[in-house]
Amino acid sequence: MKICLIGQNLTNLILASLFTKKKLKVDLYLKNNFLNHKTNRTIAISADNFKYLNDLKIQPVSFWKSKEIKIYVENLKSQEIINFKTKKKETFNLISYFKFKKSLINKIKKSKYVNIININTSYSNLINKTKSYDLVINSENDNIISKKFFYNKIKKDYKSYAYTFIIDHNKIENYIASQIFTKFGPLAFLPISRKQTSIVFSYLGKNISDEKILDLFKKYNSLYNINRISNIEKFPINFIMLRNYIHKNILAFGDLIHRIHPLAGQGFNMTIRDIKSLSNIIDQKLYLGLPVDISVAEEFQKSNKHLNYLYGKAIDGIYEFFKFDSQFNSLISKSLFKVLNKNLKFKKYSSILSDRGLNL
Repeated sequence: MKICLIGQNLTNLILASLFTKKKLKVDLYLKNNFLNHKTNRTIAISADNFKYLNDLKIQPVSFWKSKEIKIYVENLKSQEIINFKTKKKETFNLISYFKFKKSLINKIKKSKYVNIININTSYSNLINKTKSYDLVINSENDNIISKKFFYNKIKKDYKSYAYTFIIDHNKIENYIASQIFTKFGPLAFLPISRKQTSIVFSYLGKNISDEKILDLFKKYNSLYNINRISNIEKFPINFIMLRNYIHKNILAFGDLIHRIHPLAGQGFNMTIRDIKSLSNIIDQKLYLGLPVDISVAEEFQKSNKHLNYLYGKAIDGIYEFFKFDSQFNSLISKSLFKVLNKNLKFKKYSSILSDRGLNL
């Protein structure tokens, strides 16, 4: 049995590490520039997902634990409307995308089961090559396979851009992540060390200058004494759900099957939950002596597609609520969350959903 992984992302690096532990042979197709490409992106991994990676011994080499999440709205910047924390574990583990990628690549290169195939900027010859594999997993949006076979999607354009950058600041404890729902869009502060914090500003509107984003950020920042700000990266925000995950022996995966608003830090967590589910299906096949082929893809789609859609729509609903609420100076959220913040059951089950998703 042989598996093919296509996609320039953490998803395929984790899958390659996972399949190595199952002693499955993998061809991993990577573009040359992926290995050295640096980014300021920060990944937020829930406690349950981080434990899963830790159990597989593929956890990141460097991470920062966030012990609490505080939510604010426009006219209550000095007082959170709700907070989430647990006594037994962290709310999120914050990790540098680049450091995590580098760690995974170094481990994969040592594996006798993974063959890394460097390709140029074109995938034009890859479609014919996929026929020789028992299972192909494609987790990339922008390649010829995705465009030709996986174009039927449920889409929503938020008409927003996510601006991400890292600030260096004076040394503080920095264990609390926070998010402000401003009239310009959600602004998230994600601590990654005592001296650094990752910023994600989901700006509602047209693509604007970096200077304008920094002016708005400074307006809402009351937490940090800033020493330095990194380069700003930006990308458009969309809601995308793929209608069909399968074409012949190819399984669509990762960002290709679902993309959601970044306000809750759940996009990559959804993918890790998908990886868990796929792994369990493969384990069952191997236990029964059955091949790891397209039947794995069929079972994965049957068990996960509806859960991904429901979870994605729940995140979309949260975004739309706060967007609507901002038109009324946050009067609805102020009253509603004043009650919910005292409701221990609501906070408990909200934390569980954020940590484990719907795959309970």
